Amino acid sequence: MPVYEKTNLNLALRVNVALGVVFFCFFIIGLRLWYLQIVKGDYFREKSESNRIRIVYVRPPRGLIYDRDGVVLAKNRPAFNIELVPEDCPDPKQIIKRVAQITGQPAEKLMAQVREHRKRHAFEAKIVLKDVSRDVVAKIAARRYELPGIIITVTPARDYVYGDLAAHVLGYIREITNEQLQRREYARYRMRDLVGQYGIERVWEKFLQGSRGAQAVIVNATGSTIGEAWFEPDKPGRNITLTLDVDVQRAADEALKDQAGAIVAMDPNSGEILALSSSPRFDPNSFTKELSAAEWAALQGGKEKRMHNRAVQGTYPPGSVFKIIMAVAGLSEGVISKNEIVNCPGYLNVGNRLFRCHKKEGHGAVNLFLALVQSCDVYFYTLGNRLGVDRIHDYAVRFGLGTPSGLELLQDNVTGLIPSTAWKKARFSDPENQKWYPGETPSVAIGQGAVTVTPMEITKAVSALINGGFLMKPYLVRKIESSDGTLIDDDFQPQIMGKVGVAPEVLSLVREALVGVVNDPRGTGKRAKLSPDLDVTVAGKTGTAQVIGAVHGITSKEFKDHAWFVGYAPAEKPEIVVTALVENGGHGGAVAAPLVKKVMEAFFYKRLKVESISTNGSN
Repeated sequence: MPVYEKTNLNLALRVNVALGVVFFCFFIIGLRLWYLQIVKGDYFREKSESNRIRIVYVRPPRGLIYDRDGVVLAKNRPAFNIELVPEDCPDPKQIIKRVAQITGQPAEKLMAQVREHRKRHAFEAKIVLKDVSRDVVAKIAARRYELPGIIITVTPARDYVYGDLAAHVLGYIREITNEQLQRREYARYRMRDLVGQYGIERVWEKFLQGSRGAQAVIVNATGSTIGEAWFEPDKPGRNITLTLDVDVQRAADEALKDQAGAIVAMDPNSGEILALSSSPRFDPNSFTKELSAAEWAALQGGKEKRMHNRAVQGTYPPGSVFKIIMAVAGLSEGVISKNEIVNCPGYLNVGNRLFRCHKKEGHGAVNLFLALVQSCDVYFYTLGNRLGVDRIHDYAVRFGLGTPSGLELLQDNVTGLIPSTAWKKARFSDPENQKWYPGETPSVAIGQGAVTVTPMEITKAVSALINGGFLMKPYLVRKIESSDGTLIDDDFQPQIMGKVGVAPEVLSLVREALVGVVNDPRGTGKRAKLSPDLDVTVAGKTGTAQVIGAVHGITSKEFKDHAWFVGYAPAEKPEIVVTALVENGGHGGAVAAPLVKKVMEAFFYKRLKVESISTNGSN
């Protein structure tokens, strides 16, 4: 029988090793728990809360914009967006494809839309479809169970009630840009906020915007909302009442129709803008949806330049409208008198240059009254030579030409140009070109050559002529109110920017001639006469300004003359001044004067209606 040696198991050692391993495991687990709960506790707590509670920012309703009589021009409407929360979506690409199938949209387009929002906070949604119809909302809502991560949000969107009416005044809103987010004035804004980018929407952004609200919603594992934790209400933007009269503005817009040009209507005594129209126009409502690169390029560029506000940005030679300033300067400086006669044979020689009158056979013997009524060029060539370019420049600047209008509507302040000897020296480096030659003055005297103005400048200048010599600052806002009607600011009073420093009798003489322009049988502005039942006398001045191509004999449409007319009424006590410019329209008396008539008739017929209602009501 074999003999086995007894083995020493050393159980105590084995138990100790086992216990050591167990304690080590517990130590590792405890260390891990300490790391997760103490060191990384805040991180995971936030992560956990993010899966349970979402902060949803609530866009405030933007302030409303009214006309002077309380007619709503810009309001808000609900817009439905389809959005994606990537953290709640197992396969974003597949979900986007499914949304594309449901809505009939190209999947590539939707993916590109989602990729645009790269910078965002955790669990912040990305827009898939913006401002969709209720039909699309219903289709998505019916299939929510198969679209994890997809949510439907409702935000206020801008609604410009009358489409393109006063588009260049109201402006538009769009999502804030990265460049804007870097600026101090946009410090409280976030990505995807809608801000004013043009017109009144931009200038008065800080009042119209309001303050966003916040809502903490409780969500489940699939991202669906199951409750609300807390809510901080938004504060609506403030409402702005403009000086615009919607009826006068409509008349101005309709008068221009498809013609390129501008119309400005202003109260000459206060500077309140009653209408400011630029054509071609754009529809601000188009900016509430996504614009393609081609659509944006079409708005910004091309021959139409729809985003270009011709009333305040367009600079044009004023043509014979400038003769108003020439007459004031000549009388004030004593180089002409009321009754002095100048013979017009149809041309004037200055040195070796021949300057022709628009009437080839000439006007014959004319005084100041007839020279303005018939717009005789030879008379003003003669007057220009007597004055000299620097005195012409002085009086033009006194009336606000070539200087900022004061209207706060654009980021870039555009002004016209009134040449002078100093201007020419500054412009040219060659000493030979720096000299002002006598042959350059006649063109300036009839509003040609280097002279350019904006329609707003002409409106402001004629207002000074008829209100006693005061340069009034044009303005567009009458008052600002909170959403509940509490008055915030109504301190928008007329402001005098300067005085022209011209004797009242001089202004009176020129005004007398401007009445003749419209009402004298020989006048060039007869088509500005109003309907007889209004019993309102109109005064004004026509202008036909050549463009450079016409000077060189080019006859295509884009080189036709610009048509001007500036008028005011009633002539004896003006309440409104209207300037109309039609690019390449032809003769001012034939083309621009009827436009001014339409705008003035809208103004005076409305006043007549109001007076009639007031009279009947008092009876």
